[in-house]
Amino acid sequence: MMSEKENRSRFFNTTTLTIVGVLLLLLSAVILLFHGNATSNQAKPALVAQIYFDGEYRIADGQWQKIIKGNHIPSTNGDVTLRGNFHLLTPDGEYIGIYSDDMPIALYTNHINLTFYEGKNEPYVMDVENPLFGDSACSAYWSAHSLTSGNEEPIEILIHNPHSFGNETAIDELLSNMALWSGLDFEKGILERGESQRDFGLLFVIVSLLFLGTALFSTLIHVKNSKILWLFGIVILFAGTYLSYSADGVSFWSESVVSNTTILGCSMMFYMLFLSMALVHFLKGTKTIGTICVAVLGLIDAVLFILPILTDIFFYDLWLYWAVSQMLADIVLLGCLIREFFVTKRKERWLYIGSILPLISFGFDVVMTHLGLWKGGLASKYVFYIFFVVAMVMVLKVIPNSINAVALAKDLETEKIVLNAQLTESRVSTMMSQIRPHFIYNTLGSIEQLCNIEPRKAGELVHNFAKYLRGNFGELDNPKPILMSQEMEHVRHYISIENVRFPDMTFSFEMNSDDFHIPALTVQPIVENAIKHGLMKLQKGGSIRVISYETNTDYCISVEDDGVGFDTSKLLDEKEHIGIRNIRDRLKVMVEGTLDIESTQGVGTKVLITIPKERKK
Repeated sequence: MMSEKENRSRFFNTTTLTIVGVLLLLLSAVILLFHGNATSNQAKPALVAQIYFDGEYRIADGQWQKIIKGNHIPSTNGDVTLRGNFHLLTPDGEYIGIYSDDMPIALYTNHINLTFYEGKNEPYVMDVENPLFGDSACSAYWSAHSLTSGNEEPIEILIHNPHSFGNETAIDELLSNMALWSGLDFEKGILERGESQRDFGLLFVIVSLLFLGTALFSTLIHVKNSKILWLFGIVILFAGTYLSYSADGVSFWSESVVSNTTILGCSMMFYMLFLSMALVHFLKGTKTIGTICVAVLGLIDAVLFILPILTDIFFYDLWLYWAVSQMLADIVLLGCLIREFFVTKRKERWLYIGSILPLISFGFDVVMTHLGLWKGGLASKYVFYIFFVVAMVMVLKVIPNSINAVALAKDLETEKIVLNAQLTESRVSTMMSQIRPHFIYNTLGSIEQLCNIEPRKAGELVHNFAKYLRGNFGELDNPKPILMSQEMEHVRHYISIENVRFPDMTFSFEMNSDDFHIPALTVQPIVENAIKHGLMKLQKGGSIRVISYETNTDYCISVEDDGVGFDTSKLLDEKEHIGIRNIRDRLKVMVEGTLDIESTQGVGTKVLITIPKERKK
């Protein structure tokens, strides 16, 4: 048997090799990204309005067939020729006639090339292999074409797909997204169409940073299970990146078309690779098999990153090989998980059932994309959302443990260090107290409901929720007071979230002075307390006023509600009111301020914060 020292040495050698391998893999992906940008020209986006193409099509030299709306036209069975005319519709969908004006027609091309034949005019080529575009400007983006014939003669469009996998639905997307270049309104409309998905992606990225920060904390203080925090953080980071770069309108906010394709592909590859590593972490009897499988998969990914750099092969053309290798790895991992399911305890089997879900969804995505039944990682996107909820629950359990471990590990030597440590603990406790599980669950539930009935409002709620989380998590790295105007911005994000759940509550602000400093997360928790302990106990309605003003000597903030009120003598029990105690402590230490509470049962409550203009040195 190996000694403890040998076991430890073996562990560190394995960990070092893993870290080096991951860093080399990330480095090769970054080099691929910069290589693509350096060797390509950038396509510019176009603008769109309502139009459609009516006529017939044929694949290669086959028979002409009628173009029927909704019927699939494969784009990977050979070149496709469209023959007919563009037809114009009013904004209400009423037919106008054949379009032959000079306003450009906007076209969505998903890795396909177009050649227009109009009467006796010279063919117009929109081809990524054309010198005008460069050899590697292959991506999905909006482009524009102006008719040159100026009459109603039928035109032909030759569609060439240089790829064999990944964009089976490219022609369907081209036909369903045709419109007129109608000005900046189109670009805004396309961006708004993808806004909710981009906001979800941003929220994922924020959560991933929280995970990674917690993982770093846990690693430094030797907390168990730090590795899974790193893996989950990276998985969520690349899931969020994929969501953002697969949203509608990506070419309008990121015009580097090669980068868009590279980032999209790399994010999906890294998502599946690190997800596979996370699944292996939970294996027991089959861990060796899973580790070898993931190591081989990482090596294959590295080769796929390097080949486009050293050769003329398009990165997009290698996605099929990646998809096949990932599916084979998934089959091996699936077998490992099934075996673990039958040999593990019954109460732990739910873990392996959940682990199977992303593997199956990825397989569905590959098959359905190849068959043209749906575009891209549709099934995987839903799994992303499930992982998001799991991540939020996990982080709520792990972060407090990590913070407590940090507090226990510190050996304070002087009174000043003690005071600073108490202040830091107060700030962290205040931040953590505001991100309670029930608030997150309620917000996520509201987002889910709005996604079905009011997608735009759901996007706004996601945006405000992301801003709210960023404001809370930023407090961990902000030991200094912030401007009152910044604090109120955070308050407004919080209120916008609560207003969705409690639309009958009213809020008003009277900011007579906001150009002074206050500890972050001071007003927002007071407003939250007013809602929870004051207004929610009313049968309906209720209002909260936030007023700021200044006197000759002080800056003042008043938070008043007309809720049920309470007996202020209960505030003497600080164990039940840690949040108020923390706010008082931070006000006193950071700005020499005070907090006073007045409340009358059945009338309401008023909280007054006073911050002196001149402070003791």
